[in-house]
Amino acid sequence: MSNIKEVAKLAGVSISTVSRVMNGSKNVSPELEERVRTVAAEVGYNANRAAQSLRRGQSRRVGVILTSISRTFFTAVLEGINKIADDYGYTIILMETHDSLTKEIELVKNCVDQWVDGIILCSSAYGKDQYTKNYIASLCNLQKRGHWIPVITLEYQFDDVNLDAIVIDSEKAAYQAVSYMIHTVGKREIIHISLPSDHILGQKRLAGYRRALTEAGLPVRKRNIIQGDYTTFCGYTNVKLLLQTGRKFDGIFCANDQMAVGAILACNECGVSIPEDVAVVGNDDIFAASLVRPSLSSIKVPRYELGLTAMMRLNEMMEEGRPNQRRIITLETEFVERGSTVRGYQEDLKNLVW
Repeated sequence: MSNIKEVAKLAGVSISTVSRVMNGSKNVSPELEERVRTVAAEVGYNANRAAQSLRRGQSRRVGVILTSISRTFFTAVLEGINKIADDYGYTIILMETHDSLTKEIELVKNCVDQWVDGIILCSSAYGKDQYTKNYIASLCNLQKRGHWIPVITLEYQFDDVNLDAIVIDSEKAAYQAVSYMIHTVGKREIIHISLPSDHILGQKRLAGYRRALTEAGLPVRKRNIIQGDYTTFCGYTNVKLLLQTGRKFDGIFCANDQMAVGAILACNECGVSIPEDVAVVGNDDIFAASLVRPSLSSIKVPRYELGLTAMMRLNEMMEEGRPNQRRIITLETEFVERGSTVRGYQEDLKNLVW
């Protein structure tokens, strides 16, 4: 019986392309589909998905473990994951850890026990202790009945382990955003509302904020760094307290958009003009960024592509087996100017999707 690797070789395409064709994906040109199906028929390749899964010991299930499903950031990420999962005939099992490493370890074990074919993981394993290191190392060798279960991480990469990752450069993005506030908008006293201090992405965004200030010859004031918790309420309450106590500042950089939306609401409520008195910048460019008034300037993270790329890469590993070396795929971010930093910014309401 011929296999998928033989069909791919004879057709001159990748294994992933053969899989897309045989699973009925629409993301293949008619010419390519005809070539693959012709070769498959000539060599007698059986594309019955259930039969293939049984022979390979596959479940056609993928575990997706996120920190919190309620965070708006993950909506587009899941859309990207589901798009490719549908193309390849996988069922997604969605789980959340609530930022608990203990819960994460439990869910990974559950994935193995339920025999998933692969795992996409947004991890909370930030610690440097031996327990955490041992857990991270174990992710490289998950298996069920002798079948390897690949793991791919989202947003940041683990050090010194052979795990693939789809990432963004959070430090660089934060640096560019704060530098823009300093050099383009002319702000000098910039508040940073960060992610929780133990979160690696929060540490990277804080590092970008610090670097931008330092390179501009501005002081990094400890009092200007406020630890947040991702929520709109956090951004609102912290900024309102700053304004009520008479703190002087002319810019706010929030480590995510939800907190930045809260910051804008507090400024509006207190009669602070944006961006004339205070400029506000967020991170992620979620849908709410274009709806709040004034609309929010933000770092656009390619969230859909993050999920899409992760699922595509995971499918390659599930189809082709353990790679010889890890792959780290870095997606580019983009700074989006809107009314919270640009004076006289005119909004085109026709471009909003209601």
